[in-house]
Order: sequence, then C-alpha cells, then structure tokens
Amino acid sequence: MTYQEWLELKAKRADKLKEGKDLLAKKDFEAHKALMGEVEKMNQEIDAAEAQLAQEGRFSDQDDKLKGLYQDHEARKAEEAKGKVIDDIRKSSEYAEAFTKALRNGVKVKQAWGVEAYAPLTKALTESGGTPEGSDGGFLVPQDFDNMIHEYEKEYLDLSQFFSVETVRTLSGWRAIEQGKRKALPKILEAQTIARDDQPKFDKVTYTVEKYGDRLPVSSELLQDNTAGLLRFLAGWFAPKYILTKNTQLLALLKGLEKSVTLPAGGEAKALRRALISQLNTAYSAGAVLLTNQNGYAEMDGWEDKNGRSLLVPNPADPQVYRLGGRRVVYGDNDLIPDEEEKAPIYVGKFQAVGTLFVRQGIEVAATDVGGDAWATDTWELRGLCRMTAVAMDKNAAFKALIGPAAAG
Repeated sequence: MTYQEWLELKAKRADKLKEGKDLLAKKDFEAHKALMGEVEKMNQEIDAAEAQLAQEGRFSDQDDKLKGLYQDHEARKAEEAKGKVIDDIRKSSEYAEAFTKALRNGVKVKQAWGVEAYAPLTKALTESGGTPEGSDGGFLVPQDFDNMIHEYEKEYLDLSQFFSVETVRTLSGWRAIEQGKRKALPKILEAQTIARDDQPKFDKVTYTVEKYGDRLPVSSELLQDNTAGLLRFLAGWFAPKYILTKNTQLLALLKGLEKSVTLPAGGEAKALRRALISQLNTAYSAGAVLLTNQNGYAEMDGWEDKNGRSLLVPNPADPQVYRLGGRRVVYGDNDLIPDEEEKAPIYVGKFQAVGTLFVRQGIEVAATDVGGDAWATDTWELRGLCRMTAVAMDKNAAFKALIGPAAAG
C-alpha cells in the first residue's frame, strides 16, 4: 500500500464514521453495529499499513523523504501517547472543579503553579509541552467543554467535516505527502532482478498553528454558577466563533484554487456535470462535494432536465441532503461565502485532498477582574484562545466556477 492509498483509506474510514452518526440518530443499532465492524477492520488495515510504510522509511537508503516518513510516524506516536495523558487528566471531575475554581477566583496560570488545588491544571499544561511561567494563554478546558463544542457544531455549517482534520499537540510540524503518478508493474524476464521502479516520492508539507481568541465580559454572579452551567455558557459563547474561524481558514484554501471552469449562461448544469468528469481524476470526482452560497443554491434549485424534473435530487438515506449527479451539494450563508462579480461561487472537488486543518488540542480559557474593561465596569472578563492553521495539499483536487446571475437583494 502506498502512502496516498493509506491516506485514502483513512478518508474512507472518516466517511464510515459519519455514516455511523446518521445511523445512531435514526436508532438503527443493528446497522450501526455492522458498520462498526467494518470500521474496526479498516483500523487494523490502516495501522498495519502505517507501520509498514514507516519501517520502509526507516531502512531506506535511497530516499531521504521516505526516511522522513518514518520520523513523522514516530513523532505521531509520541504525540498520541502524550495526548492520551493530557486527555485523561482533562476528563476527571477533579480537573473540572479546579478549572471552574480558577475562573471564579481569577487565578492566572503562573499563580496556580505549586498550589495543590490547581495541580490538575498545571499538570495538563506541563504535559502539553508548556510551562505555567511561560504561558500567555489560560488553562486547558475540561473534556466536557470539548464535547459541548461538538454539540454546537451540529447546529452550524462546519466546513471541516469535508476536509482532512488533524489534532496536533505541538505548535509546528510537517507531514510527508506522496507526489507523482503511479506506474503499472514493469515486465520481468526470467531470473531478472526486480527493480524498484515505483519508488514513492514525497513532498514535505510544514504547518505552524496560529493563535486566535476573543474576550467576553461577564458578571460575577454568572461565574458562581455550577460547573456544568458555567461550561455550557462558555461553550455557547465560544463555539460559533470557533466554527467560523475554522470555516474562514478552509475557505481561504478554496479561494486559492488554481483551476477554474467557465459555466455558460443557460448551460451551467451541463457544463458543471461535464467538468466533474473532465477536470477531476476519477477518485476525486467520485468523492466530490459541491459548495456554494445561498444565491448559488437558489440558482441550482431551478435547474431541470428536459422533462422538467429537478436536477437536485434528495438522498434517500437523508432527505435533508441533496445531490447533483450523485455528489452532495452544500451551501452556506452569503455572508460566509460572498458573491463574486455579481455571481455566486461554487467550489467542486474532494476537499479532503485539497487541504488539511491542523488544530492544536486544548482550547484555553482564563478570567480576570483586573485590567481592560473589567476594572472600569466592575465585572469579570473571560478570554478564550485556540490554535489552528489550514494547509493546502493538492490544489488539483477541486476547481472553482461561478453561477449567475446572483439573486437580487
């Protein structure tokens, strides 16, 4: 299995897990159990292939980039082990209690160092690679906060569900991405040495997560709420901003696509379906998503075949999801995806291959009643921080087009 095939298998597993969510929502437990069996088999295949590729890189004398793949594999294993330790700390009730106590008392990270009541908080920060003295953020939120964020993500259009997402534990790193076309097996004559004709070539893609955050004034009464109520309030404030931040970064990748297609007026649907076949390789075309805004979707909703039937067809498994030519159609608000040249943009392709969103594990939250507006208004101020970045991988995995005319008003 090549590195790219391994990535594609991981993407298929992600799709299976999304199917699992739908089955649980429908309470189809038998189908869900069968699906989880398939996922477990994929897990075994993915783990075995990753270990094989890593060891090939470890002992490769011909390709320095393949050696890098081994180093990348080992670094990921170390990250995962460290992440499990941090997650176990954040899952405990002691951690949640210490977190809310620190917020209510306005305790800064450096003040918590060496204090028994806040030991779980400083331990999690130390395990994550930082030190309380040098931190410019706050305390990592409890695991329950992450779960609440995921609940809110279901209420908004979260573009990250269509892209590759990696949770990282470090501020920077790199990934090895296979490049080049695959070759057929070479012919081998009797007693001839089998050549390594199809050596994988890798490009080194680096990432550096960037910091994003916001502040929120709150009353002292709110801070005294019970732990669950306070976390729920924080999640309701932070989640929409968090999702919009992810969406903005991923849309920047799509806006940077080099491949564009012209859709002639009156023949947009035919040209778009043709482009799905001719402008994307078959693997990308089969897994393509069509993303547009409200105006674009309104235009597509009026497309009909020669018999007057709508070209947008509901998915039998989920009537809320519509497809064009078998591919899912998604639309966002005009504010999120604005019109261009008085026309609605549409991005078409396999976004999982277009780019990866690297998200550093652990949102940080801190509170203060000193400084800024808090001092002047006799209130508390909360600050939430997160770290992420979106990195382009394969710009040929998607293309951009314009649908017009855009809807008036």
